[in-house]
Amino acid sequence: MRKPMLSPLPILYIVTCLLFACTRGVKHTTPLQDSLLPVEAMQSDADVLWTALSEIHPGFGIYTAPDSMERQYRQLRASLTAPMTEDAFVAKLYPFLCYLGCGHTQVRHSVHYHPATNVFRLPFEVLVQQQRAWITTRRTTKLATGDEIIRMNGVPVAAIIAHGSQLYCGDGYVPSFKELYLSEYDGFEDACNTVYHWQPPYQLTVKGADGALKEVTLNAADTALKEMVIPEDKYAGWRKVDSTGYLGLYFAPAAHTALLEVPVLAYTDTLAMQKSFAQIAKANTKYLVLDMRHNGGGDLRIAMRLLSYLADTDFRIIKDLYCRLPDPSKHRLGADFDSALTENFKASCTPGALVDGHYHMNILPAFGQGYGPLPVAKKDRYRGELIVLTDGGTFSSGALFISALKAQRAHTIFAGRETAGTAEGCNGFAMQELTLPATGIKVEFPWLRVVSMSTPAQKGRGNMPDSVVEYTPADIVAGRDMDLRLAQAIIQRKMAGAAH
Repeated sequence: MRKPMLSPLPILYIVTCLLFACTRGVKHTTPLQDSLLPVEAMQSDADVLWTALSEIHPGFGIYTAPDSMERQYRQLRASLTAPMTEDAFVAKLYPFLCYLGCGHTQVRHSVHYHPATNVFRLPFEVLVQQQRAWITTRRTTKLATGDEIIRMNGVPVAAIIAHGSQLYCGDGYVPSFKELYLSEYDGFEDACNTVYHWQPPYQLTVKGADGALKEVTLNAADTALKEMVIPEDKYAGWRKVDSTGYLGLYFAPAAHTALLEVPVLAYTDTLAMQKSFAQIAKANTKYLVLDMRHNGGGDLRIAMRLLSYLADTDFRIIKDLYCRLPDPSKHRLGADFDSALTENFKASCTPGALVDGHYHMNILPAFGQGYGPLPVAKKDRYRGELIVLTDGGTFSSGALFISALKAQRAHTIFAGRETAGTAEGCNGFAMQELTLPATGIKVEFPWLRVVSMSTPAQKGRGNMPDSVVEYTPADIVAGRDMDLRLAQAIIQRKMAGAAH
C-alpha cells in the first residue's frame, strides 16, 4: 500500500504532517509465523497506550467522548486472546486509535518487524466517493473503467470501505482524507488483504455504464492488460519558472494569470516564497491560483511566510497552543517517549497559565511570534484575485494555513474538496513518539493541541471549499485536473466580466 508518509523532524517548530509520497510504502502483510506476539505483551501495551491517550494526548475526548473511548479500549483488550503477528496486532490497534480523531497519531512497526512477500495485488484500482467505489485503472479486460463495485466476495462494498477507513487515522470526522487514502494510496486493497485476507480468485458484482449488474470472476492471471493512456498535460499553455526552488510557479501566456503550487511547507529553501512572489509581482499578475492540494503540512514558519504575502493586514497564524500537562516528560510514561524529541519540545515552548483544564503554552522567542500579530510582507504582497485549491491531502499546517487565510483575506475563492485537517485545528506542533515497551511497536504521538484561526460551522470537519469538484473514474485515468479546469473557468468569467 502506498501510505501517506510522515515527514521527518529536522527542526523543532513544526506541525508534523502527512506527506503523500509518490513512492510505494510498506504494505500490511503477513509476517513470518515464528514471530507471534504473546497475549500478555499485547495486553500490556494496550494498557500503556490507553494510559498515554487518556492522560497525555491533547486530542483525547474532543471527537469521541472519554467513556466511549474507554469502551473501545476494553473491546480492544478483550479481543487479544491468542498470540498473533505484529501486523494483526497493528490492525487491531488502528480501529481503536481512529476513534481518537487525530491524523497525527499513527502506528509504526517495531525494529524487529519482518514482513513476508505474499501480498496479493488487486488487478484494478478504485475511486472511492460517498461510500461507493468505481473501477479506474484496470489490468483485466473483464472490467471497464467506470464500473461500480457493488459486492466483492459477497461483501457489500460499503463494508469494505468502512473497514478500510479504520486502517489509518484521520482528523475528526473528515471523509475526504479517508476517500483519498482508500483511492489513491491503495487503502481499498489494504482492506481486502488485512481485514478479509482475500486472495484470487475474486468474485465481483459490478454495475456497468448501462446500469446492468454482472458477475465477474478475477483469477490470478487476470493482470495482463496494460492500458496505454497518455495523461493529459495540465500545464499545456503555461510557462514554468525555474528559479523558485521546491515551489512550482507557472504563468499563462498574455493573461496576467499565475499558478503557484505549494506541495509542502518546507524550511529547506527559505527564499522560495520570496522568489515566487517577486516573479508574480513582476508579471503584474491579476489572477493567482494557489494549489495547496496534497500539502501535508510541514514548518509553520513557512505557513506564516506564505500568509504574509496574501493576508489583507497584519495577521495571526494560530489562536492558541496548549498541553494537558505542564511537562508530559514527567508523567510516569515519560521514559517511553523519545528523549531527543522531549528536548525538542522543551526547546520550543514553556507552560503558561492553566485555562479550562489545560496549559497554555508560551512559544519561545527563538521560534518566532507564533501567536502574532505578524506583519504582512513589505514587498511584493499579492492583492489580486485569488483562487485556492484544496483536497483531502491538505493537512496539518497546510490546513492551519487555509483556516488562517479564510479568516484574514477577503475576496478569495476556495475550490476542490474538504481539507484533511479539521478547520478548528489539530494536534501536533512538536511531535513525539511513544514506544510500546512489551512489543516495541511505535506510535506517533503529539503532545500539543494547535487551535486555528477559524470558527468552523461544524466541529470535526475540514475547511470546506466554496466550489466542490468531484472526479469521475475517466477523469482519473485520463489524468484530467478538474480543479485547475474550474479555476481557469472562474478566471475566464472574471476576465470577461471585467471587459464589459
